[in-house]
Order: sequence, then structure tokens, then C-alpha cells
Amino acid sequence: MKTNNYVLLAISALAAAFLLFLWYYLGFNSIDSPLDLVLAILWWVGIVVIAVVIMRLEHNRRRQIRTIYVSPTALYNSERGVVGIAGVAPVDAMRDLLTQLKYNFDKEELPSRDTFDYRFVVQTDEFKEGDQESGQEPTWKGTVTKIDRKNGNREVEFEDEAQLRQALMA
Repeated sequence: MKTNNYVLLAISALAAAFLLFLWYYLGFNSIDSPLDLVLAILWWVGIVVIAVVIMRLEHNRRRQIRTIYVSPTALYNSERGVVGIAGVAPVDAMRDLLTQLKYNFDKEELPSRDTFDYRFVVQTDEFKEGDQESGQEPTWKGTVTKIDRKNGNREVEFEDEAQLRQALMA
């Protein structure tokens, strides 16, 4: 979720709190029914629901951006387009591609099968580079779908880079 979304939601929550404070400070609560408190609580619940929905949508959008189509000679990603992998192992090229993602809203179109015959689709659920100085282990989890246009696709989950390499060999 972008910082602007957090700021907007925080301003909305503070505005609701301030208006509720004014309602009681000016004495309107003695004239009106407890509708003011109910409306304020509904407003805050609405803000929380909106925040959860935005976070979920953003999580799904980022997962879609991390999806990589793998052919024997190139990779395709919706943010970067087609990237050649001549002389580099596909997993190493995918790691480099994932570390360079900016998660912007520009999107490259998937080429036709005539020009880009992909064999695997790698959907990354979670990716974090490891940090040797702090002792943080790298994290790379997701699913690999082996594309078999005659017999049907086969999906394999992976929990680390070694399992990903093994899934791409099958």
C-alpha cells in the first residue's frame, strides 16, 4: 500500500475523531440521539474495511507483477517485458528480474506464442533477498506451472530456490 493511502486513511480517521469531539464539546449530544456515536463507529469500521481491501488488492497486484513466464531463451514479466537469458541460468535471471521490480503501473503485453513459446509460469508469492550481514535467509516461495499443451498443465509448489530449480528441471 502506498504512503498516500495510509495518509488519506489516517486523515479520515482523525477527521472523524475531531468531528465526534466537536459534537460532544458543543453539546449536540444532549439534543440529538446517540446516532452521532453510531455514525462515528461506522465511519471508523469503514476506514478499516477500506484499508484491508486496499492492502489485499495491492498484494494481488504485486503477485501478478512477480509472475514470470519462462521459455528456453527468455523470460517475460508484465513490468519488464521480454528479457533474454542467454548464458545465464533461468533461476538466476529470475532472481535478478525480481530484485529490479519497481511495482509501477506500466504493463508490457505478453507476446504471442509464435514469438515467445513459454514452457513454465512461475508465480512468486513471497520474495526477499537474503542479507548475509544480518544473517537473514533469502525467501522465495510460490508455484511453478509446467505448460503441457497436449496433456494438461502440472503445478508444483516451491519453498526455496533449490526447489524452484528442481521444478524447472522436470
